Amino acid sequence: MKLILTLVAILFSLNGYAQKKGNSALGLGVSITNVNAEGVSVSTVEYKTRSYSFGYGVFLSDHDKIGMELRYGNTKDEIKSLSDSGGSLLDGESYGGSLTYQHFYPLLKRLYAYAGGNAGYTHSKSSATYFYDPPSTENEIEKLYSVGAVGGLSWFMSKSFALELNIFSLNATYTSSLRETTDGDFIRNSKSSVFNMTTQGLINSLGFKIFLLF
Repeated sequence: MKLILTLVAILFSLNGYAQKKGNSALGLGVSITNVNAEGVSVSTVEYKTRSYSFGYGVFLSDHDKIGMELRYGNTKDEIKSLSDSGGSLLDGESYGGSLTYQHFYPLLKRLYAYAGGNAGYTHSKSSATYFYDPPSTENEIEKLYSVGAVGGLSWFMSKSFALELNIFSLNATYTSSLRETTDGDFIRNSKSSVFNMTTQGLINSLGFKIFLLF
């Protein structure tokens, strides 16, 4: 059974149309995923994720908006073996935030193109236990720094609703992690760092946001 409940980027604007100078905006996001699966005489799997976000933005002018977003999430992934040994349990938690900027270009009436950038930080930690003989554990702390550029379209349909389409994004991330693995009496520590740059466009990544304005 899989249940996904997503409330993405609902934006509350305090007055008039969203693109007016001086308007403030609040955003709330909730994403919940539950997965339960049972294998054939092997194992059962239970997977749960929760993520929450809170954002605030203000229009510096009719066409420029700055904002910030705070995020928190947790994950639990449990595999139960139907045999005498085996299985695993993973618990994870993350929190972070980002700063954003958007500039809106009028195209046709209430249709706007936008371009902007963002910078963010995410701190996550996870703990995994593997129930074998001997059992082993793995603990990891990860720090992720990101900067990016985005572009798309915004359609302010009325004073109450707007639709935003993310068409293009370019992101650069730097990740550093520290991992400790315990396998019986053996303990191993390792460090790693990764730099990654990705682009996403209309063909392979199409993202919508629906806004409620008042």
